[in-house]
Amino acid sequence: MKRRSLIKALAAGSVAMSPLAAMLARSAMAAETQRIRTLFIYHPNGCVPDVFFPRAGALAGASFPAMTAPLQQVAQHLVFLDGIGYEGNANTHEGGALKCLTGVATSSSGASSIEVQMGKEDWANRASSGVSRPSLQMGVGTKWGSDTSKRVSYDNGTSLHPVDDPRILYPQLFGGSGGGGDTAQIQVLARAREDLSRLTTQLGSLERERLEQHVAALDVLEQKLNAASMGGCLDVSTSIKPRVDSITGGEEQALWATSVLANISAIQQDIAVSTLSCGITRSIAFMYGVPVSPIVVPGTGTGDHDLSHQDAAAHTTSKVWWMGQIRQFIQKLANTPDVNGSLLDNTIICTVSDLGHGNYHNHHRIPMLLAGGKNAGLVTGRSVDLRPLGEPGKRWGDQVATQGGVNHTNVLMTIAEKAGYSSVRMPTANGRINNVWINGTGL
Repeated sequence: MKRRSLIKALAAGSVAMSPLAAMLARSAMAAETQRIRTLFIYHPNGCVPDVFFPRAGALAGASFPAMTAPLQQVAQHLVFLDGIGYEGNANTHEGGALKCLTGVATSSSGASSIEVQMGKEDWANRASSGVSRPSLQMGVGTKWGSDTSKRVSYDNGTSLHPVDDPRILYPQLFGGSGGGGDTAQIQVLARAREDLSRLTTQLGSLERERLEQHVAALDVLEQKLNAASMGGCLDVSTSIKPRVDSITGGEEQALWATSVLANISAIQQDIAVSTLSCGITRSIAFMYGVPVSPIVVPGTGTGDHDLSHQDAAAHTTSKVWWMGQIRQFIQKLANTPDVNGSLLDNTIICTVSDLGHGNYHNHHRIPMLLAGGKNAGLVTGRSVDLRPLGEPGKRWGDQVATQGGVNHTNVLMTIAEKAGYSSVRMPTANGRINNVWINGTGL
């Protein structure tokens, strides 16, 4: 089949090949189209702001405070935003989780989280956006508790459960399934090998290089998923069959045991990076834990929530682990080639949490930072204190902050617009955060 005919057949879905091969071919042949992606990363239980935010100014050569010290290695890619708050009643963990990507305080409002809104716009324009999935909700250790309010993603007021089992998520995204048993090998790529081999003879050199890049990344991913030596990551629960729609019960604890947490995190990150790189979706909400989660992260012996209600030193012992995971995420995106640079250059990362100060249960000075986004105009390598520009004496949750604060939905709306979306709406937004973007000034 000639190249032009192949493009038409792929667009029409009429080409006879495996779903994975067709998807990778579409991505490879659209390789020169720059698309801005978004990645919203939730980390649990707030922070201690005074040991989270670096001093305002350039980050080059600056000393990072204790909680964010692991991020110093990627300082050139970061923008810290101090002074961000969540409007609306309810200063609880669950209230903050609901607000952080929707901007509303009650699910009865029927609001949708930002990545869901972005995904709907992409899906409506999928002939040009090229996505095969509107948006993605995923994470690590997210199945604790049956309370649906422990979620950050919503579709018209209905909470969406993030998938935290890579054995389920990978086949869902890349086509096919595992072999049907607890010890079965995942062989999604193997089923597409013959089609992929034929494709290489029909693509140009740059397209072929892009296709080979995707295949190599997925090959490594499948090896990790199938490895028996992953520190117990995948064989820890060989006697059970976790289900994506099962969010209660003890069996899911196998996926957030301290001994496997780092390996699960690494694989989930790899899946997210490949999903964005292959153009399956442009927007991901990634949850690390859930509000009030009892997860015990490596290097500590106490649950994350309990540590957040102790002193700053205690909370720091767990927060540095989450920040280390975010650093690794940033590094993986930076090391993935993409149009006009790296995948990080074409991805705007935004971190959120359910609280500002974890021990005070407030919704002011949320531990928010942005990363990447170079090709969307984000100016990184600095820490910005927005409190002098914000409104003093404003109510955040059920507490009034004497310092100035800026509504977090202003940040979300700015991200949506810089990523090229026009239909996203945040009910409480009353401005934009322009001063961290090229040629931007003020709020």
